[in-house]
Amino acid sequence: MKKKGTKTSIEKALDLIEALKENDNLGVTELSNILGLNKNNVFRLLATLEVKGLIEQDQETGHYRLGMKFLHLEHSYIKHLSFLKKARGTLRELRNEIGETVYISILHENSVIYLYAEESKKPVIVTSRIAKRYKAEDTAAGRTLIRSKKEKGFVVDYDMEKSEPEVSELATVIRDETGSPVAAISIVAPSYRLNQTQLEFYKVKLVKAAKKITEKLSATEA
Repeated sequence: MKKKGTKTSIEKALDLIEALKENDNLGVTELSNILGLNKNNVFRLLATLEVKGLIEQDQETGHYRLGMKFLHLEHSYIKHLSFLKKARGTLRELRNEIGETVYISILHENSVIYLYAEESKKPVIVTSRIAKRYKAEDTAAGRTLIRSKKEKGFVVDYDMEKSEPEVSELATVIRDETGSPVAAISIVAPSYRLNQTQLEFYKVKLVKAAKKITEKLSATEA
């Protein structure tokens, strides 16, 4: 029987994965200090997770990082999001129409996570945000999702260089058949291409796409 206050091996393994997610490339000593476990215990957890492909060791430094298996898990998770399947076509149409990268993102606790993108084909683009986590209040997508819990309709938010230098984001919300916000749709581009001058043009296109996706999500399936 598990003693009160002690953690199972699974809980310890999840804590280790969380530590590597927040701090890439950590050594055994660092992990031991973060997790409050002795090194032998950490070694055993690392060995098990490494066999499963969930973590990998840097051969030069000996430090550990998340493994390639997480990419497959992430792909499977995204692949099975029903709203994303219905949104892809419209996202691609919007990208083709405006020429800039279009993202889908969701809220998780106090963060926003970017799940999917139709990338711009222009020679100068912003570094991909896919699978990255940002403080929700620092992004247009995050603020849109937070506001949409209280405000109705297609709430629009704009961010210029708060989350990243020289990068702007314009975002609105996608709603399901109950009217609840399920994700944000946003345009992310260099600030010189997405600034106050072009804002109204992009806003009209973005909201139009969000409404179209929302209508698809609200439609009764045959």
